[in-house]
Amino acid sequence: MQKPTALLAAALALGALLAPIPALADETSDPARLVVPEVRAVYQIQGDQWKGEVGEGLFYARKVIDAYARLGVKREALHIAAVLHGDAGYWILNDAAWRTWEGERARKGATNPNATVVRELIAAGVQVEICASTMEQKGWKASDLLPGVRITPNAFPRIIDLQLQGYAHVDFD
Repeated sequence: MQKPTALLAAALALGALLAPIPALADETSDPARLVVPEVRAVYQIQGDQWKGEVGEGLFYARKVIDAYARLGVKREALHIAAVLHGDAGYWILNDAAWRTWEGERARKGATNPNATVVRELIAAGVQVEICASTMEQKGWKASDLLPGVRITPNAFPRIIDLQLQGYAHVDFD
């Protein structure tokens, strides 16, 4: 049997590239091929970017939980942590602390627009955590936080530890 020439090989490769592309999966596709039995993700949320009226990292954390629910993944199979630090830290302040914070979005007399999404995330089993170093730098106390928010000694070791436990790292600068 003769080996194909370079020209024939190139023609075959070009033909493969020009072949019709299969349609993308839609909502009726078999979800079993799209997901694994357990999901582990850590959201590193440090930048002060917003999506609509809530912090972007919180918005997308809620969105991924909803997406997995639509795919039939049980809540118990989702292991998600949201670790906030730096400029995004104020997103998890309770209303009293929110009104006194001088951040760009925190306004006196207002309520924290992230409170609902944080409550929903915690109810869905997400570990919402704040870096103790960020709290110290900003002068916040545990009593300034929304209910259910955990304090982690330092964001970076926490994120690294979760990655070593198999959590996918999702970064929101």
